[in-house]
Order: sequence, then C-alpha cells, then structure tokens
Amino acid sequence: MLRAKRGPETRVAVRPARLNDGDILQIYVRGLTTQSRYNRFLGAVSELPPSELARTLAANGLDTLTLLLTTTAEDRETVVGEARVALSCADRAGEFSMSIADDWRRHGLGFALLEEIERKAAADGIEWLFGDTLRTNDGMIALARGRGFQLEPGLEPRLVRIRKRLEDVAPDLPCRKWTEMDDGAERQPAISGRHFDSAARVPPLEPGPF
Repeated sequence: MLRAKRGPETRVAVRPARLNDGDILQIYVRGLTTQSRYNRFLGAVSELPPSELARTLAANGLDTLTLLLTTTAEDRETVVGEARVALSCADRAGEFSMSIADDWRRHGLGFALLEEIERKAAADGIEWLFGDTLRTNDGMIALARGRGFQLEPGLEPRLVRIRKRLEDVAPDLPCRKWTEMDDGAERQPAISGRHFDSAARVPPLEPGPF
C-alpha cells in the first residue's frame, strides 16, 4: 500500500492482476490519452486486443507477472497504473514495461512501481533488468536515471534501452529450480511483440515526470 502525494488520504494498492480484472484494465487503457497509448504500445491502439488481454491476465507470477496500481472509493476499484514483467532464467534477465494514468503522474507512483519491479525481479534471482523506450520519452528516461538505470542503444534508432544490474539478488530461487525442472532447457520470456505484454520490444512509459 502506497501513500500518493495527491493528498493525505490517497492510498494506492500494488497487487498482481487477477483473471477477473479484464474490465477495469480495459477501462484504464481506454482512458489513457492518444499520445500515452502511442508511447505505451509504440503505435496507434484504442484498447487491448482480446488475445493480449487474456495473456496479460494469465501471467503466472513466476516467469511472467502483471502488476496493477489501484485505488478504491465507495467499494469501486480503479486502475491508475500497471506493469508487465517477463523473466528469463537462462539469462538471469528481466524485461519490463509499465505505465501510469495521465492524471496520476507527478505523485511518485512511477518511482514506487519501478522500485517494486526491481525488488520482485531480484527476489526471483534476476541480475539484470531492462526495457526499451522512445528517445523522446523524457519522463521514462528521467525515471530510469533516477532509479540508477544506464542508457544504451535501442533495438531501433528511435528507441533507447534502459538497463540496470540489480542488488541483493537471490542466489538460487526460483531460476535454478526452473532450470533443474526443465533439465537445463532454456526458458524464454513469455512477452513478445508490440502489444500490452511486449518484451522483445518493450512498450515504454508515457511521457512526463513520474
């Protein structure tokens, strides 16, 4: 539970997405501005395609994870931010994407959410965390630098990669057990493409300070 800078009584919960979160997640995506959705998906979209929504909600909490930032008023829960993470035990690396609602920026939520992503990845034995974002996305770049990420060339000229070596990494779990269970077979991240759960080309944060 986070206390946002919006006001003394404003609290934001951080929790894993559930299978029945489809409606509130779609409402969140539709509520982003056109520019925010473009930055988030690297293209023009109005909502999550059904297949991508299903994959997002089906994240298993092991090698894939969907986190939601939510507020609750009068027993009604509203999504104000989200994140997707995919882990590759073979590489000890994690790829992430995240966003914050347009009217909830500048309250420290992005910083807190990225900090939670780092903590979760390190606890899962991940040494490196990275993602790609637009070179014009000043908000994401500033947030990444504030969390100690380094900037590197991206997959495309318009992108920049942010990468960080994590601290306090768990030595064995769960990556070593995953490898043993798979008889040493390499596990690939479950995130791919340019959609909501993209990691090969990670959807960036929307612009603006977080």
